[in-house]
Order: sequence, then structure tokens, then C-alpha cells
Amino acid sequence: MLSRITLHNKIKPYAVKFQAIGNITRLSILHILAREPMEFGRLAKRLKLPPSLLSHHLKQLAGAGWVTKTTVGKLVTYYVAEDAVKDAGALLRKFVSPQSESN
Repeated sequence: MLSRITLHNKIKPYAVKFQAIGNITRLSILHILAREPMEFGRLAKRLKLPPSLLSHHLKQLAGAGWVTKTTVGKLVTYYVAEDAVKDAGALLRKFVSPQSESN
């Protein structure tokens, strides 16, 4: 059995990740990018967001590890960070089936 402090330390990185997508706009961004990587300007038009607000949300998602980007010249394309999604899914599976947790 894990101590409260050990459990807290183990879960905290996931709490940060889930907090970042606890906002409907950021969750919408992740939903769109999961289906298709997208250039910043096109994403702003699709969501009907001003560039500064989209930039803020993308910074939050990137900071939590949900999205990555590539830059070619002035073109910035955003992608879902597949590993973050897999890690979050694995954690949720542990919540549903706690006996699968080895620690």
C-alpha cells in the first residue's frame, strides 16, 4: 500500500496534465489536433479564437505535455503528443483496475 505522500507524488504529474484539459477550449483544441495536426492560423480560424488567446491555450497544453509543435519558416504546426495520451490512458486504467498497479 502506498503512503499518502508517495501517492501524492506519483499522481501529481497526472493532475497537472488533467488540469490543463479541464478547460473546454483546451479540450476542444486537443480534440481537433487528435484528428489532424494543424497550423496555428488554421486552428485559430477553426476555433474562432484571437491569436493571443489561442497562443495562451496552446502554451498551457504544451506545458502539460499534451501538444508539440514543429516550425518550418514561419509556419507552426501543432500535434497531439501521443505519449501524453498513452500515459494518461494508462493511469485511468489503473484507477479502474487498481489491482493492476504494481507499486
